[in-house]
Amino acid sequence: MSETPIQADLSPAEWKLIQALRGLPEHAQRERVHEVLGELLFFVQNPRCQGMGAEGFPCGEPRSSCDECHQTWDLLEGLTVRVEAGAGAR
Repeated sequence: MSETPIQADLSPAEWKLIQALRGLPEHAQRERVHEVLGELLFFVQNPRCQGMGAEGFPCGEPRSSCDECHQTWDLLEGLTVRVEAGAGAR
């Protein structure tokens, strides 16, 4: 069953992400990346640590510890640094 194409206006960054997703070589690998990106986007949109945000109010309902949130943000920062370093090597 073929999927119906979706018409959308995308920014250059969004289009670059779509092209990278389409360029993944294996179907299983592509599905896993889709899952991880979906979870990452949910996390960013719905922080749930028990701590106080920079503005002085709680980050969200207490489902995770602050350490878990900080570990995730540290991981994202590390990935950003690695990507920037890799881009500079090209």
